[in-house]
Amino acid sequence: MNELLALGTAVTLGFVHAIELDHMVAVTAFVSKRPRLLTALGFGFRWGLGHSIAVFLAGALLLATGVRLPPSMTGLLEGTVGIALVAVGIWSLRTAPKLHLHAPQEHGDPRAGITAVGLLHGLAGTTAAVALVPVTLIHSVWLGIGYLLAFGIGVTVGMSLFAIAAAVAIRQAAERSLLLGRRLAGVAGVASLCVGLWWLARAWFQG
Repeated sequence: MNELLALGTAVTLGFVHAIELDHMVAVTAFVSKRPRLLTALGFGFRWGLGHSIAVFLAGALLLATGVRLPPSMTGLLEGTVGIALVAVGIWSLRTAPKLHLHAPQEHGDPRAGITAVGLLHGLAGTTAAVALVPVTLIHSVWLGIGYLLAFGIGVTVGMSLFAIAAAVAIRQAAERSLLLGRRLAGVAGVASLCVGLWWLARAWFQG
């Protein structure tokens, strides 16, 4: 596989992978609590960082040993993602009525939480198809590592841009009508809750 083609493909796949439905609803739920550009950028970056760390560790293990997660473990991780999304959805619904544009710090710092959600997303879902399977086609360990890093860059950039766009939309709505902004935050919570339940059902029936 041509090196530049492999790395370019990795960045592109990472970017596209970042904006899958379950990823977007989770990050939007966090962004809706603090719809400011720099804060949203931080949320997107931290989610991308968590996702990239998980993918890199799994890919490095695959490159070094050829070991892959068994289907039973994959199902468990997908169920865990579902639980996390449901929890994020409930949290978002509970805090949506409190949304205001200058949220004080005493509401808590959810940054560690979004990093953990990114880690879980990196170990479940379609990650294996778009990140780990291509690694098995690369015969150079160093190129494989480069592929994983490039994929992480694409994921992080893609989610950071999406988070900024979500913050702009929510903030503009809240500036026109705080009630509308709170409703959008509530919609983000409902979406996260529904997608989380879908993940749980998927894990249950596949198990």
